[in-house]
Amino acid sequence: MSAAIETSNPEALTPLNEAYAQVMAYSLTSLRNGNLNPERLAKSAYEETSFGQVTVDSYGVTSGMRVAVISPAEEEISRWRDLLNRFDVALQPFKDALDGVKNLQNEVVEVKTKKEDRLAAIEEELRGDPKYHNIDENYQRSRQRYNDFRDKYKNRSATMFCKTWPYPILLFLVLLTECFVNYHSFNMFWGVPAVALGTTIILGILLALAAHLHGELIKQWSNLFAPSRSSAERWGAWRMFGISTAALAIVLGFTGWARWAAAIESIHGQDFGSVLGDIGIVQVNPMRDVFISLIANVGAWMVGVIISYAGHDPDPEYMVITKQFQGHQKAWEKMQAVMKSRRQQVIAAADKEIEDKENAVKTRLGSVKTQMDMSTQVEIRNESIMHDWRQSVQVAGEVYRDNIVKASVANKGQVALIDKETGRNITPFDYKNMNLNLGAAV
Repeated sequence: MSAAIETSNPEALTPLNEAYAQVMAYSLTSLRNGNLNPERLAKSAYEETSFGQVTVDSYGVTSGMRVAVISPAEEEISRWRDLLNRFDVALQPFKDALDGVKNLQNEVVEVKTKKEDRLAAIEEELRGDPKYHNIDENYQRSRQRYNDFRDKYKNRSATMFCKTWPYPILLFLVLLTECFVNYHSFNMFWGVPAVALGTTIILGILLALAAHLHGELIKQWSNLFAPSRSSAERWGAWRMFGISTAALAIVLGFTGWARWAAAIESIHGQDFGSVLGDIGIVQVNPMRDVFISLIANVGAWMVGVIISYAGHDPDPEYMVITKQFQGHQKAWEKMQAVMKSRRQQVIAAADKEIEDKENAVKTRLGSVKTQMDMSTQVEIRNESIMHDWRQSVQVAGEVYRDNIVKASVANKGQVALIDKETGRNITPFDYKNMNLNLGAAV
């Protein structure tokens, strides 16, 4: 592999290219096919056993193995290091520029690490805050219960219209309609506008509340009065139904009576003779007026019932759980928003610093990019060569040991394997199972 170098130091061009080419062309083929050839290793092993005694050290290495395997391997790796040294010397003119780029790259990595550490610290601070812990616990618990209800109702969301701001406005319109319907009768009945207005408002509120409770009870009837409910719960629902029905009866009874009284008062007010006869006399029918008034009041109540019915969910518990979940979720998201703001500040500051340093790296790298690529390739090549070298040495040592074992078995009683540390004989089988650590022996 070769590369053309554009540099302000042309005198360093040829030595660097040559050293780089030699490094990239190097291989361990000559070592494997030469001194570490299996046939040569077998020959050396049999020669060692011909002396009748083979000494084995704690690494599983024999004297002959050191000569036949380790020494050639050390000589070969020494040649490789000489090539690396030549490359380093040829790279020396560019050393300062390359070090500057590497330092900036290390600073970029350091800033990224600090950013992650700060984000982790913020997260840890958040989790260590008792307030957040309580909010998170409430949120997780209410979300679980909410999800259980969604599963129960096949992902149907609870009807929560009665918890939104348009709902009370619509009920207020029902109340206002009720006031328009009844004010005239009450004013005629009381004769005092303020009292008539107060009475109208009170009865309007009673009718709106009655409509609200009737609509809610009708929508949730099958749930509130289910057999699974306790008698106390069912009695509470009946009590609310009775109260709302009593409120409706009061409204209808009082407005009907007031309309009847107003009609009778109008009739009495016209009970006198006139030269004009019936001209100018308004015909008053109390029954008709009361009936029309009751229809208007019942109509207003029915509108309120429909609004309430549409605004409630059939399952009151689902509404309660949904309301709790929404409240806990809002508190949780608010806490998350605070921490998100802090995280964004850390990320923005770190990203700005990283961007500046990376731009500086690009600027400095422009003049020594080829040399940097060469240096990187040489580092990768060095890792590959060292890995192959260790593997080749280990394989060669095992081949050598196998041949020692074979020779010992073939010449039973003529070859003694001696443990160097204890001085005792070991069997070929023990030596075969012994850990062979050539990496430590080199």
